Amino acid sequence: MGKEQFLSTEELHFLGIKVVYKDMIDKGYKVLNVRKEPDVNPQILATKDDKRYFVVVRTETYPDMGLLLPHIASEVMKHSQKHNAICYFASVGIANANGQNDEEMSKPVKDGEYYINYKGLELFPSYT
Repeated sequence: MGKEQFLSTEELHFLGIKVVYKDMIDKGYKVLNVRKEPDVNPQILATKDDKRYFVVVRTETYPDMGLLLPHIASEVMKHSQKHNAICYFASVGIANANGQNDEEMSKPVKDGEYYINYKGLELFPSYT
């Protein structure tokens, strides 16, 4: 690995959002709004079959996956109740596809090739 520029936290987050966005479009969701700011939740607002969806996206680098923190889940759940929305979480992991070892794979580069670990949308956990 030479003088590549690594993805910033914001670029990594936005790449994860793009992965989820494409998956949702492919599955027939109509995406109404996307917010790429990491501190704004949810990141994606969508509809499908006359239902509204709030999607929180979290992205991490290899070998980790994005995590839904309880206080974020709680805030989004409260907001969703006001709008009669279903809450989904999307966990994304991104690896540098050209990395030769774990350390290099954990550093995705700008305009590089990536391995994407994304298992789809997951319903928010229920605490009731």
